Amino acid sequence: MRITDYNTVVGAGSVNDLFWIKNVSRQACSLHGYARVAYVGVYGIGTPYKDPHRLTVSEVRSYGRNGNDIGGLKKGLSIPTVTLHPSGGLASFWLAGTDEPHGIPPSRCIISYKMLVWLPGSLSSIVVQPLHANGFYWCGAFAAHPILPGESGSDPPMPLSYYFGTPG
Repeated sequence: MRITDYNTVVGAGSVNDLFWIKNVSRQACSLHGYARVAYVGVYGIGTPYKDPHRLTVSEVRSYGRNGNDIGGLKKGLSIPTVTLHPSGGLASFWLAGTDEPHGIPPSRCIISYKMLVWLPGSLSSIVVQPLHANGFYWCGAFAAHPILPGESGSDPPMPLSYYFGTPG
């Protein structure tokens, strides 16, 4: 399996990151549920840790669209089992959160250039690099949406231009 940070939507303190899961093997496989995610990096600017290390970032499971989250499931739909066909089957999921400290005391932010992803039922992680070396930047918890078939990370499926506009 290969996981790619496909694209990010950022605005008004909200961050939504779309990830693609591609089957690069010669066998079909099925996924059901959520990817589990961890980061390696440092806590925000001005922290005593200079060397990258495993970071604590709270992850909550989001069923569908909530607040500024995009993607996910339409209310009332069940989480599907996604079958990825050999050599190219594609699934996707969104992570959603904020890139601004919030709360009292303010949430702790992280900066990471290496994300570890465990697919449902897997004991080993897959390393994911950020889009165009931008880094992963979260303040506080993020919400993980379920793994869904296709490229849009949403059910019902949406064209990618709905989220990212048309290429120009």
